[in-house]
Amino acid sequence: MPELVYEPLREEHAAELYDGLSEAAVYAYLDERRPASQDALRRGYRALAAGPPEGSGQAWLNWAVRERSTGRCVAVLQATLDTQGELWFGYKVVPAWWGRGVATQSVRWLLAELRERFPTTPALASVDKRNVASVCVLQKCGLRLLRSERTAVNGELVEELTYGAGEA
Repeated sequence: MPELVYEPLREEHAAELYDGLSEAAVYAYLDERRPASQDALRRGYRALAAGPPEGSGQAWLNWAVRERSTGRCVAVLQATLDTQGELWFGYKVVPAWWGRGVATQSVRWLLAELRERFPTTPALASVDKRNVASVCVLQKCGLRLLRSERTAVNGELVEELTYGAGEA
C-alpha cells in the first residue's frame, strides 16, 4: 500500500491533477462535468481554498493526496459541513492509481480527521449503486448504508446510496 501525504488543497495542485482528474472514467458515476481546462480546475481549487462565504455556517475542507515515494498527486478529498449541519465527504482518485488502496487509505484518514474536527457530527457520503468500487471502499471503511433513493445522474435515473459513519 502506498504511503500517502495529505496537503491542504491549493490552486497549484491543478497543474498536477488535471490530466488524471480530467479522464472521463472519473466522472462515470458523478453528477458533475470534467474540468474544461487546467485553468478552470485551478480557479475551482482557488475558490475551494478560499472557503465558504463568511457567515454561511458552512465549513469546506479540501486536501490533495500525494504518494510519498513518487511525489505525485494521486487524489483529492473534500468534506463540507453544509448549512443544515450535515457533514458530507467525497473523493476522486486519478485512474492510474485505482486499485492500489489509495481510496480506502484516504477515506480512513479523512474519517479520522473529520471525527477530530466534528466529533458529534456523522460523516455522510453518497454513491451511485453501480459504482461497485466506491461502495466497497465505503464499506471497508466501516460506513453503513443509511438509505437508497432514485436520483438523476448525468440525465439518467439511478439508485443513489447514502452511507454514514458515526451516529447518523
